[in-house]
Amino acid sequence: MYEPSRNSDSVVQANIDKPGRNLMFLSADWCGDCKIIKPFVQDIKDKVSQTANWFDADRDDNLEVAKKYGLRGIPAFVLFEDGQKVNQIGHGERLTPNQIIEWYRTTLS
Repeated sequence: MYEPSRNSDSVVQANIDKPGRNLMFLSADWCGDCKIIKPFVQDIKDKVSQTANWFDADRDDNLEVAKKYGLRGIPAFVLFEDGQKVNQIGHGERLTPNQIIEWYRTTLS
């Protein structure tokens, strides 16, 4: 099962600001829907990492970053490009791996 890395706000922001495409997985240990998606996250990461830098953020540890980008629901997958938020999926609802991959492909189109 995928275990997200714990990062400081400065590390998360540095990943957001990297040139190119950067995808953030925002979750929390206490989140039921996050726990349900975790068995599938490594496969999602493997697919997405072919075209984007992947990084993790924790809703509680990185609350200031979450607030800055208007991220209220988890789990969420948030695409940034050259430091700008492009799109996100996940506002607190249960997501399937196929929904996430399709969202990512559609966002890139």
